[in-house]
Amino acid sequence: MGQNWNNSTVSIIGPTLPLEVWTHIVTSYSITNGVRLWVNGTFVNSSGPFAYISSGVPNTITLGSSLAGTSLCHVGPVEKGQFYGMMDELRVYSRELNESDVYALANP
Repeated sequence: MGQNWNNSTVSIIGPTLPLEVWTHIVTSYSITNGVRLWVNGTFVNSSGPFAYISSGVPNTITLGSSLAGTSLCHVGPVEKGQFYGMMDELRVYSRELNESDVYALANP
């Protein structure tokens, strides 16, 4: 799932992922394309363009937990609870990745 903010939650939901299989996931944002999601190098969906509006408070990147029991992850379609699995090689870029970038990352 990819999620961003524009005075309300903007989310992209991907497919159900198989168990016991490594899956490469990329989510990105730009004012031109909105939130975009790729799974294993294949484009899944986009929210369409929108301007990001600051929440006015520090924002958190959350992996593997919905922060259940806190107010930090209380909006949108995030399912509350813990992720039970493994994650590897988190990367954060200061620019939107394009299709070629995503494909190269998913298929080294």
